[in-house]
Amino acid sequence: MISSPGKTSSVARYIALWLVASAAFTSVHAAEPYILGISDKLTIKVVQWKAADSSFQEWTALAGDYIVGADGNVNFPMLGPTEGAGKTSSDLAATIGAGLQQTLGLPTAPSVTVEVSAYGPIYVSGDVSTPGEYPFAPNLTVIKALALAGGERRSAEAAARPEKEMLSTTGALDVLEDEYNRLLVRRARLEAELAGQSEIAVPPELTDLPEISALLLAETAILAAQKRQAEAQSTSLTDEINLLTTQIEAFNQKKASTETQLETARDQLQKISTLSEDGLALSSRVASLQTNVADLEARLLDTETAALQAQQAIATANREQARLADQRISDLSLEKQTVDGQISALALKIQTQQGLVQEAALYTGAVVPGDQAPQYTYSIVRDGEEIPAEIDTPLVSGDVVMARLALAP
Repeated sequence: MISSPGKTSSVARYIALWLVASAAFTSVHAAEPYILGISDKLTIKVVQWKAADSSFQEWTALAGDYIVGADGNVNFPMLGPTEGAGKTSSDLAATIGAGLQQTLGLPTAPSVTVEVSAYGPIYVSGDVSTPGEYPFAPNLTVIKALALAGGERRSAEAAARPEKEMLSTTGALDVLEDEYNRLLVRRARLEAELAGQSEIAVPPELTDLPEISALLLAETAILAAQKRQAEAQSTSLTDEINLLTTQIEAFNQKKASTETQLETARDQLQKISTLSEDGLALSSRVASLQTNVADLEARLLDTETAALQAQQAIATANREQARLADQRISDLSLEKQTVDGQISALALKIQTQQGLVQEAALYTGAVVPGDQAPQYTYSIVRDGEEIPAEIDTPLVSGDVVMARLALAP
C-alpha cells in the first residue's frame, strides 16, 4: 500500500496506478476473449474422435507452433493462409476444424485447439524513460505500458539532484522576469518623456506586482533628472537669446544716435566747404569736419555689423534649441524602440524558460512554484491510425503507445 503518493517516484506512481487500473479492468473485462493480432505465436493441436475403438487420435503432422503473419493470416497445412488476426482463438479453431472437414471430406470436423504461446509486442514511444518494444499481455492498458517503459522521462542528473535542477531553472526564470518588469517600467518612463508628462503610468501587466513602487521610484528619478537637464539646456539658450536681443536693442539705439550725429556733421561739412570755397573759412576746418564725418560713418558701420552678428547669434541659438529638442525626441524614440525589441526577446526567453521549469518539475517530481504542473497526453497508433487514449485504454498486440509531454501554457 502506498501511503504517500506525493513523495513516491514516477515509476512507483505508475505501478500504483497499474495495480488499481488492473484490478478495475480485470473485474469488468475478465470475461472478454482475447483477439488475435499480428505476430502472435500460436500452438495448434488437432484431435479426431475414433468411434470404432472409442479413442482420440492426435494429428501430430498438423500440430505445432504457428505465427499470425503481417497479413493477419496463419499458414496452416492443408488449408493454406487462414485469417487469424481479429478473431478469438476459439473462432480460429472452429475455422480450421471446418476447413479440414471440408478439405479432407471428413464426416465430422476434427477437434482443434488454439492457444497463444507468445503474444506479439507493443511499442512505447515519446516522453518515457525507456521507449522501445515490450511484450504484450492480456488486459494490458496504456498505464501498464508506460510502467513497462519506466514511466516519466527524466534525465539522470535531474533525478540525482532534483533540488539543484529546480533551483537552477527557477532562478534563471526569476532573473528573466525581473529584467522584463524593469524594461516595462522603463518603456513607460520613455513614453511619459515623449508625451511631456511628469508622471509614469503603471504598465497594466504590473499593477499587482509587489515591487512596482520601487521600480517606479527609480524610473521617476531618472525622468526628473532628464527633464531638469533638458530644461537647463533650453533655459541657457533662452537666456543667451534674451541677452543678444538686449544687445541688438542697444546697438539700434547707438545706431540712431550715430546717424543723428553723422547727419549734423555732414551738414556742417557742407556749409564750411561752401564758405571755404568763398574764402570765408579755413581749409583746416574743412579737413577736421571731414575726419569727424568719416569717424562717425565708421562707428555707424561697426554698430550695424555688431547688430547683424547678434542677430546671427540669435538665429544660431534658436536652431540649437530646436536641434536639442529634436535630438531628445529622436534619442527617446530610438531608446524606446530598443527597449521594445528587448521586451519582445525577453518574452520569448521567459516562455522558453517556463517550459524548462515545467520539464524540470516533471523530471524531478518537484512542484512547479506558482504554475500548473505539466501533464501527459496519450494516443495509440493502430492499423496506421492514431487515436486519442486515456491511461485505462486497453491495448492489443502491435499497438504503438505515444506519450507526449503537454506543458502548461
